[in-house]
Amino acid sequence: MAFLSKKPLTIIIGFIIVLQLCLFYYYSVSLAREYRAEKADLASQAVMLTSNIEEKVAIVKGVSSFIQTVGFDADPALVRNYLVTAHTKNTSNVTNIMIAPDGLIRYLYPLEGNASLIGRSLLLDSSLASPGMIQETLRSRKITIDGPRQLAQGGYGMVIRQAIYQANSLEGIVSVTVKIDDIVNQLVYKDSNIYVTAKDHTFLFGNESSALDPQLTVPVNTYNQHWLMGVSLPSHKKWQVLSSVLWIDIAFLLVIAFILYIFWYQSRFNRELERVVSIRTRDLRISKRLYEKLAHYDSLTEIPNRRFFMDEFERLLQSSEPTQTYTLFFFDLNRFKEINDTLGHSTGDQVIKTLAGRLKSGSLPFKLFARTGGDEFVMIFQNLPHTQIPVIAGQISALISQTLLISGAHLSLSTSIGISLYPEHSQKTDDLMKFADMSMYQAKSQEDANYFIFDWELREKLEQKTMIAKYLHSALEREEFVLYYQPQINAVTGAMIGMEALIRWNHPEKGLIGPGTFITAVEEAGLMIQLTDWVLREVCRQLCEWRSLGMPLLRTSINISNSWFYNRNLIENLLAVLEEYGLDTSVLEFEITESTALLEEHYPLLQQMRDHGIIVSIDDFGTKYSSLNYLKHFPVNKIKIDRTFITGIGVSSIDETIIKSIVFVASQLGYDLIAEGVETQEQLAFLVQHNCPHIQGFLFFPPLPAEEIRKLAS
Repeated sequence: MAFLSKKPLTIIIGFIIVLQLCLFYYYSVSLAREYRAEKADLASQAVMLTSNIEEKVAIVKGVSSFIQTVGFDADPALVRNYLVTAHTKNTSNVTNIMIAPDGLIRYLYPLEGNASLIGRSLLLDSSLASPGMIQETLRSRKITIDGPRQLAQGGYGMVIRQAIYQANSLEGIVSVTVKIDDIVNQLVYKDSNIYVTAKDHTFLFGNESSALDPQLTVPVNTYNQHWLMGVSLPSHKKWQVLSSVLWIDIAFLLVIAFILYIFWYQSRFNRELERVVSIRTRDLRISKRLYEKLAHYDSLTEIPNRRFFMDEFERLLQSSEPTQTYTLFFFDLNRFKEINDTLGHSTGDQVIKTLAGRLKSGSLPFKLFARTGGDEFVMIFQNLPHTQIPVIAGQISALISQTLLISGAHLSLSTSIGISLYPEHSQKTDDLMKFADMSMYQAKSQEDANYFIFDWELREKLEQKTMIAKYLHSALEREEFVLYYQPQINAVTGAMIGMEALIRWNHPEKGLIGPGTFITAVEEAGLMIQLTDWVLREVCRQLCEWRSLGMPLLRTSINISNSWFYNRNLIENLLAVLEEYGLDTSVLEFEITESTALLEEHYPLLQQMRDHGIIVSIDDFGTKYSSLNYLKHFPVNKIKIDRTFITGIGVSSIDETIIKSIVFVASQLGYDLIAEGVETQEQLAFLVQHNCPHIQGFLFFPPLPAEEIRKLAS
C-alpha cells in the first residue's frame, strides 16, 4: 500500500467502518419492516376472521327476529319452513339451526345427525354447552359464541346463541352450530402459518407452528370471545434480509478494491507518463507549427483555405480606412464535375492544384487568394477601379482557359465569376461572400459575359424567390391560385378547338404572378403533386360550370410535371375526379415534357391514359433531345412545336427545316400537331402552308380568365 499516503488510507478505513454501521442499521430497519408487513397482513386476516364469524351471527339474528315476530307459540309448520329456508341459504356454513323455547330444544333443522338433541334442555344438559356459557348467554342477553369445542352431535365447531326475553322473562334461546372447518378454510390457505389461540395461548384452530420460530400475534375480539391470531416467522425471512445486506456490502467492498487498484495503476501510469511527456513535448512543438499551417492552408494547393481567408478578410475590413475599397471575386470551374466523373478524382485534384499555382503566379494584383472548397476560389483586390474589373475578370478567365495536359488528356476549362464590392454592397464579410456567390450563379446563366457584378435587382429576385417558397403552403390553403385559359385555334376554319389551362398566383400583396416566377419553388417545396391535383379539380369544376351555362365542352390541356407521375393510384384518382364532375375522359389533355416522356418507367401509365381516351401531348417538343429518334417510342397522341422554333420562321432556315421535319414525321406516325407561341402573320402563313393549321399564341388570343372565355363562346 506504499502507493497510498497515510491520509487517503485513513479515509478509506473510516469509510469501511461507517459502511458496516450503515448496513447494520439498514438490516435492522429492513427486518423491522418485514415484521410490520407480516403484522399488517395478520391484522387483515384477523379482520377477515371477524367478518366470517359475523356472517354466521347474522343467521342467529335473522332467526331471533323471526321468532320475536311470530312468537315461540307460532304454527310449528311455519317455524320449520323458516328453518329449512334459512339452512338452505347457508348449507355450506351451518351444521344446524335450533330454537329452544324456555331452554328446551323443540325445533331443529336438519334432524339428520341431530335427532338426539330434540327435547333436551340447554339449561340443564351440561354436555350441550361449555361450562358457564349458557349462564353467560342468559346474563348478557347478547349474542355469545361457545367454542370452538367438541360438539354434542360430533365434530369440532362453534355454537352461536342468543337468549330472547319478553320484558325480564326468558322466552327461549336461538342457536346456530357451525363447523370450524368452514371458517378456517376461508381464513387461511393450506401452506399458511396462521393459527388462532385462546387468550391463555390454548390452541384453537389453524396451523400449529414451531415454537422455535419467532411469533407475531394480534388480538381478535368478537362478541364474548377474546382470541389471539398468530403467525410464525420462518428463519429464512431473516436470511433473505441478511443476504440482501451482504450483497450490498460485497458490492461496496468490490468498488473500494477497484478504486484501490485504480490508485495503484494510476501511480504506475504517472511514472510512465512523466517519461513520455518529455518526449512528446518536443514533438508537439514541431507538430504545432505544422498544425498551424494545415489549419490555415489548403493541403492540396498550399494556398490559404476558407477559414484563413475569412479571418484575414474580416481583419482587413476592420482595419480599413474610410476611403478604402475592396473587390471580391468569387469563381469556380464550369462543368468540373464531368472531369471527376470521367477522368477520376485524382485527375480533378491535379487540375485544381495546377490552376491554383497558375493563378497564384499569374501577376494578378490580389491582396488575398484562397481556395474555399471543391473547385471554388476567391480573390480580394484592394482599391480596384471599376474600369479594371472586366480586365481582371479577363485575366482570370485567360489563365484558367489555357489548355492543361493532365494524365495524357488535353483539357480546356472555363470559369464563371461573381463580384461584390466593399463598402458599396455591404460592410460584412458574410454578406459580401453571399452576394458574390449569388452573382457567380447569375454569371453561369449569361451568354455574353462570364462575370457578373452584384446588383440589388439580383438580390430582390432572390428575396422574391425566398418569399414565394415561404408563402406557398398558405397560398394553397387560402386558394390564392387562379387559372387562365389560352384558346387553341384552327387557323383554316377560325374555330376554337381547345384550350390550355395556365396557372397564376393571385398574391395578396404582389398581385398576379406568372408560373415562371414560382413553379421552381413549388417543385423544391414538394408541393407539385398537390398543386397539380388542384389544377385538375379546378379545370373539371370550370368545365362543369360552362356546361351548365350552355357552352360546348372543349378539350382543355393541363401541364403535368414528372413528379405527378409518382402519385399513388394516379389513374384511379383521375377517373374518380372525372366521375365526380360527370365528365368524359376526352375533355382532358395532359401536356408532359420530353424528359418525362423519355422515362420508360412512365410508359405503362401513359399507355393507360391513352387507353382511357385521355390525350397526352409532348410540350416544347424538339428543344432538349434527339426527339425524332425517340418519337416512335413515345406512347403519346400529340406534339406541340416549341416557340423557339416558331420565332425562327422568316429568320432561320434551320428552324424552318426542323419544323417541316417535325410536321412530316408527325403526319407519318399519326400524331396530332399544334404550334405554340405564334405571334405574327408570317409565322401563321408558314405553318398553314406546311400543314400545321392548329395554332396557339398571342396572334389570336393571350391567356384569358374564365369570364373572358365564356364571352368568346357566347
